[in-house]
Amino acid sequence: MVIPVGRTGDVREPETRELRVTPPHCPTCAAQLERRLAAVEGVTDVEVSTLDGVVRVTYDPASIDAAELDRVVTTIGGQISHVEGEDHDHLEEGLTLASGLFLLGGGLAYLLGDIPLEAVGGVGVSLSTILFGIGAALGGFPVVRRAFAELRQRLLGIDLLVSIAIVGALALGETFEAAALAFLFGLAEWLEERAAARARRSIRDLLDRAPKRVTVLRGGREIELPVEAVSPGEVILVRPGETIGLDGVVARGRSSVSEAAITGESTPVTKEEGDPVYAGTLVEDGSLEIRVIRPAGESTLARIAALVEEAQHRKAPVERFVDRFARYYTPTVVAIAVLVALIPTLLGLSAREWIFRALMLLVIACPCALAISTPVAMVSALVAAAKRGILVKGAAALEAIAGVRFLALDKTGTLTTGELRAEVLPLNGADPREIIRIAAALERGSEHPIARAIRALAEDSDSLPEIEDFQALPGRGVRGRIGGEEYVVGRPELFRELPAAVRELLASGKSAVLVGKPERPIGAILLSDELRPEAKWALAALRELRVEPVLLTGDRAPVAQRVAEALGIREVHAELLPEEKLALVEGLRERGGVAFVGDGINDAPALAAADVGIAMGDIGTDAAIEAGDVALMRDDLRGVPELVGLGRRALRVVRANIAVSILLKLVVAGFAFAGLASLALAVLIGDVGASLLVTGNAMRLQGPALGRQER
Repeated sequence: MVIPVGRTGDVREPETRELRVTPPHCPTCAAQLERRLAAVEGVTDVEVSTLDGVVRVTYDPASIDAAELDRVVTTIGGQISHVEGEDHDHLEEGLTLASGLFLLGGGLAYLLGDIPLEAVGGVGVSLSTILFGIGAALGGFPVVRRAFAELRQRLLGIDLLVSIAIVGALALGETFEAAALAFLFGLAEWLEERAAARARRSIRDLLDRAPKRVTVLRGGREIELPVEAVSPGEVILVRPGETIGLDGVVARGRSSVSEAAITGESTPVTKEEGDPVYAGTLVEDGSLEIRVIRPAGESTLARIAALVEEAQHRKAPVERFVDRFARYYTPTVVAIAVLVALIPTLLGLSAREWIFRALMLLVIACPCALAISTPVAMVSALVAAAKRGILVKGAAALEAIAGVRFLALDKTGTLTTGELRAEVLPLNGADPREIIRIAAALERGSEHPIARAIRALAEDSDSLPEIEDFQALPGRGVRGRIGGEEYVVGRPELFRELPAAVRELLASGKSAVLVGKPERPIGAILLSDELRPEAKWALAALRELRVEPVLLTGDRAPVAQRVAEALGIREVHAELLPEEKLALVEGLRERGGVAFVGDGINDAPALAAADVGIAMGDIGTDAAIEAGDVALMRDDLRGVPELVGLGRRALRVVRANIAVSILLKLVVAGFAFAGLASLALAVLIGDVGASLLVTGNAMRLQGPALGRQER
């Protein structure tokens, strides 16, 4: 029976269904499964993951219902046994272990001089031959069983090829080779499954940072409940040294809280009444009563884990290359194996010798290690980034960030803290309170940092006048009518005449927003913003990585130039409208690849246009998590050079894995042609050895070397 592990989409057509199956053994198997499912009437899209065995099918429920779809997947998959979580086939493991024991027994019998058994039933065989034969039968049984399923479904998979090799070796009297092949192939399958399981487990480890049970305050009593049983609005108690189990707001208490589980930042943050807190973070030195705002399944930590898990299904270009390579590699090697067996035999050479060499080619015909090396490496890198507060939404983004040559940055909220301080400068004797009243009213509905700073000047936001004919002017400001008269708040070009005092103010490089009627401003609101303390270090680290920072801002040129000089940015574009910023990002793409860093709210077009969009945002905000290809959860620019270094390191690991996998296959093929290899050596080097090497190399990405600057 197929076990559904998830379902996305809504009740409208089409619908998407996810089914967890035993991961296909190679990309060729996965590709054939995808093609056969795509041919089913009503199915519009299919995606099969070789890493975690998730089959994602998009279908028209009017043509095929969910139950029928499950039956079709089972029928087409044939040899695929369905699993849940970490369950696996213990029978196969037992048979592989038994096969190894008989292989060992046969080897010992041979080394000790062997025991001829001619007298037993008149059979002229030795004890070692019998033990090797039993080992081959036990280890080969699950492989042959899956091979028959492949034959029924017309799939050319690794099980069929290895079965032919095992049976062929037995037919040639090479019982040791057959037993060694059966055992080592079973061992390789086990190693590959463990590698995939470890990658899957690393994703679930994100969720395991939050406790499964919490203390709830109900009716003056403390009750311990599973997190799933707690509803938004209830209050939970978290004592010093305990981990917060649910997202919420501090209702009572004060404590330092370590948010390293989400942001990767080791410095604790002080939390007191009214401050947000997140599941998976650690309370250090004081008790907190927290009012829950989200159920367990919707916590920030749960959403991060879900997005990382979703990211592994978004293949990078290098993964798609491996899939295409495998599609041609396997049938090509099989064809070569057939020719190796036939041509020398037809030329009068030893049929036994060349058939044996052909069997070795069959063993290396499926790139299993190659198939698992790339997704394991990418998932390891994605999880490593998430543990450090860098949420990357797919292997494609990770690969793209490795190749960027320019980093385009917004100014406010990205290079600066975004915590603007505003000061009113009246003109021609205007009332400062009237200037604030007009500006705050027009900026009432905006969440831009400038608008928030202006509204903060208003003593009573409830007494602000009503606005008529309001109009937002993207990149320039806002306008509207108050008491029948038109007012404008924004950039200098919105006004027909600028007093000399305003021109002097703007020439000095100070940042200001003008307020008044379209004819002439009545005042200016001066804005000051501090540079992020980590900005200079982060940009210097990027230059060491040969990534050139570029400043793109809607602010005036003197202000932008002052910021650029302080941070060492050589290329500056100021006074940009949104469409101009978008055009510049597209131009940088043509010059060698660009990542864009913005606040995740006001820079959506540029984030989307860049090769990689990186959103700066406080943890827990939907805008930070949803915007762009990457979200810096700790709102810290140091995450950008970390990400570039990780992307380049991950790509090097993937390329090394591909090279190692192919090289080992070629080495075995060369030995096979020269008659210097055995079936045992073929599977030991080409499968077991390759799997161990590429998996170990991939897992290094989760090590502490992430922070190093990689060229």
